[in-house]
Amino acid sequence: MKIAFYGSSLVSSYWNGAATYYRGILRDLAARGYDITFYEPDAFGRQQHRDIDPPDYARSVVYPATEAAMRGVLAEAAGADIVVKANGVGVFDAELIAGIVARAAPHAITVFWDVDAAATLDEMRGDPSHPVLRALPDIDMVLTYGGGAPVVDAYRGFGAAQCVPIYNALDPMTHFPVPPDPRFESDLAFLGNRLPDREARVEDFFLRPAAALPERSFLIGGNGWEDKAMPANVRHRGHVYTAEHNAFNCTPKAVLNVARDLDGAYRLLTRDARVRSRRGGGLPDHRCMGGDRAVPETGRGSARRAGRAGRRRLPRGTDAGAGADDRPGGAAARAGGSHLCAARGAGGCFVQTTGGASAGGGVKLVVLGLSLSSSWGNGHATTYRALLQAFAARGHDVLFLERDVPWYADQRDLTDPDWCTLEFYREIGDLERYGAAITNADAVIVGSYVPDGVAIGTFVQERARGVVGFYDIDTPVTLAKLARGDFEYISPRCIPGYDVYLSFTGGPTLEYIEDRYGCPAARPLYCSVDPSRYRPTGAAARWDLSYLGTYSDDRQPTLEALLLEPARALPNHRFVVAGPLYPDGIAWPDNVERIAHLPPSEHAEFYSASRSTLNVTRADMIAAGWAPSVRLFEAAACATPIISDVWRGLDEIFAADREIVMARTTEQVIAALQRDDLGAIGAAGRRRVLGEHTAEHRAAELEAHLVEANGGNARRNARAG
Repeated sequence: MKIAFYGSSLVSSYWNGAATYYRGILRDLAARGYDITFYEPDAFGRQQHRDIDPPDYARSVVYPATEAAMRGVLAEAAGADIVVKANGVGVFDAELIAGIVARAAPHAITVFWDVDAAATLDEMRGDPSHPVLRALPDIDMVLTYGGGAPVVDAYRGFGAAQCVPIYNALDPMTHFPVPPDPRFESDLAFLGNRLPDREARVEDFFLRPAAALPERSFLIGGNGWEDKAMPANVRHRGHVYTAEHNAFNCTPKAVLNVARDLDGAYRLLTRDARVRSRRGGGLPDHRCMGGDRAVPETGRGSARRAGRAGRRRLPRGTDAGAGADDRPGGAAARAGGSHLCAARGAGGCFVQTTGGASAGGGVKLVVLGLSLSSSWGNGHATTYRALLQAFAARGHDVLFLERDVPWYADQRDLTDPDWCTLEFYREIGDLERYGAAITNADAVIVGSYVPDGVAIGTFVQERARGVVGFYDIDTPVTLAKLARGDFEYISPRCIPGYDVYLSFTGGPTLEYIEDRYGCPAARPLYCSVDPSRYRPTGAAARWDLSYLGTYSDDRQPTLEALLLEPARALPNHRFVVAGPLYPDGIAWPDNVERIAHLPPSEHAEFYSASRSTLNVTRADMIAAGWAPSVRLFEAAACATPIISDVWRGLDEIFAADREIVMARTTEQVIAALQRDDLGAIGAAGRRRVLGEHTAEHRAAELEAHLVEANGGNARRNARAG
């Protein structure tokens, strides 16, 4: 028999504990003769954190998190004998549960598999229109992760024809004793993601004992704990991949098990008591978290629901039901990301569609950034160019407003882009010329390091009727300046007025911005690369190690240790440092070439002529972590092997020793230069960048963030009115 299984993920357990549950069950079903296809969306960073390859016991189908792709995989349900929809997919859950009912063949058995029954039942009790509740009369069977008689009785009370608990189990093929691993040595270890209904128990049974036993060592693994205050004797491991679970369990003296409140608290529901939702408390829910989410889930007032209502008001030809292949941009829609257009006559609300530019017109975006015209002494220009060109290619209209200052005016390498309108203003008063454009724009973004940024941000927030965002290309530097009371381009008073804070830095910094400064929504929007401009050129190797970057005091000691000292130790090797503002007093070794300024048009040739290149990160960004530089992606796109200093989150962007070489000392750089696999590392880094970090990826993410922010903007306008 054929099984079509629509779930969160089979190949990744990242924020997805159900993965190991599915694997053992489906492997055994396959051994019993079932033909299984598992459909999972490319969402929430799961594909970037795979811990198994597609298995041989099931066909793995990963689809873009777009409405068109979702409809495409739902159509395949018609060929199955058993059609399963699991909860917690995270994108299009409502459409999937309704879709399996509508698309399953008449003879097929339809199943809703609930791995979080207590939460689902709690939600259904409070929402008579809940999609699972609506689908239950047409579902043949409900399977649950556990729960016993209270869960079974509750589901039957809601109208389920059958409800059968399928408890968790051990798969002896994957879980067995292994030798201890020094990475996990500790007296007590705990593995689990940070969730609201678990956190209090972890404090009671793990963190408090750690504080009381400072001489003992404790280890915590799992996502979400990065910014949790912990005793000094507690090490945080971060995400522990499935392949590491055996060593994690076998190495410590003892392993702690902490049950989630919801897992054991359903009895409260039978007494008409409400169980806390996992969406409470501001912590990420595995069903809706993720910086790269294509469809934000924000409760009943979600932007996606608002989008459906707005879509009905679009002119004919712009509805999301139109075939993606029938419109311009269909291929781009399949490649990734939702498309976003302005619904004229609908209060300026954004809606999501699945193609390119629609008959209703694209988004009108105004950006006030540091510079688009000149890359001299800044990395902002190349970031804006790649992002906005890709954004415009998706059918949108972009106006970039740049402060006309002499140091950029004398060094302009882009004056007339054909993908956006570039205008210059001399002072804040000149912005009145663009007042109508700012007022009527669907979205206005103010960038970091813009001169008079606080005044400009206030001007924009007062004038704009659409979404207002702040794009921080320097987030750790910004936060350090705010902490010092330095409000050069943004102030604590400005931040709550932005509907979305787009950040070059991800990780726990985002939650800090929201909590500390009252930001409505902080979202990651990393730098990216334009692969049409950054690619291997075939240039002959001129340098063994290169570095491209503007001088800064905090980077210079690392540059000394990781490039100048290796140059002195390897006089027969060739080195180069490119970038402006280096002081005259630096003692450059004879085998280090200097290039004062390298325009972006020559970057690809520069990297291609380098056997390897060095990445050096600013101190504030090292402290924050999760802050990739655009130079990383540019060099990797050219297949140039990267040697980088070390910071938290880097190993989530590039795999250490496979896609990048990490170094802390002169000796480690020297050893890296002797490696014979540098070419393979460069090729692997290029594959990673092309798969995750191109400008097209970021443009799709920007669209999704604007969709989500528009819901908050509409509420702000409603309050103001």
